[in-house]
Amino acid sequence: MINLSLKKVGINTGYIQIEKNTEGAIAIFLLLFGDKKRPLTFRLPTHHGWPPKFDKKSKKFLLNVDLFHSAGYLHFPDLWNTEIIDIYKKAKEKGIKTSIDPQFPLTELPKPWIKVLKPLIPYVNIIMVDENEALNISGKNTIKEAADYLYNEGLKTIAIKQGAKGVLVKNNLVMEQIPAIPPKKFVDSIGAGDSFDAGFLQGLLEEKDIITAAKMGIKAASLSIEATGGTESFPFRKDL
Repeated sequence: MINLSLKKVGINTGYIQIEKNTEGAIAIFLLLFGDKKRPLTFRLPTHHGWPPKFDKKSKKFLLNVDLFHSAGYLHFPDLWNTEIIDIYKKAKEKGIKTSIDPQFPLTELPKPWIKVLKPLIPYVNIIMVDENEALNISGKNTIKEAADYLYNEGLKTIAIKQGAKGVLVKNNLVMEQIPAIPPKKFVDSIGAGDSFDAGFLQGLLEEKDIITAAKMGIKAASLSIEATGGTESFPFRKDL
């Protein structure tokens, strides 16, 4: 089903890996009005050690891209193996842009969470987090302090997502708050953060400045809110 949806818009699905006879992680979000974060219940995945050892064909594919990105690194940090660090390292050495949206742990993880990310940081150009994640990763009290901390740790392009308040972006030239774009209708916020990531990264791949890239991400997030799920109303490039 996912393959068909992706193929329809021209996405290469040839390298999607499916582990047979295993159960994936399933999360159920609970809607609580007036609360910024929705609690969730989930089932842990039954497979361990991701990614698997890539064959030569997969590695060649992964190291022949414009950008290498991963999401959810903090969800289950103990499930990742060192292969992901190796891919990031080789991508950075080849001059490929690298990015991460680590998100948040689904199992207990003492703060600050930065210690889990430290092995990756030397090889990551761009990080995108929400405000709670920024504070918990850095151990700081404000998102501006968190942005400075992440920058000094070696992450040179930073976007901190704040929902209806917009996005704080930082690089070597600016630290600026970019306002949100209200959606025409509010249907479902699931996937809005990932949609921001896609628009923001597209802007950076097109060599836009960080402010323009952030506006592209914000527009993508706003459009994604106008329908159910994370992909139903996901915009095409022309929509940005």
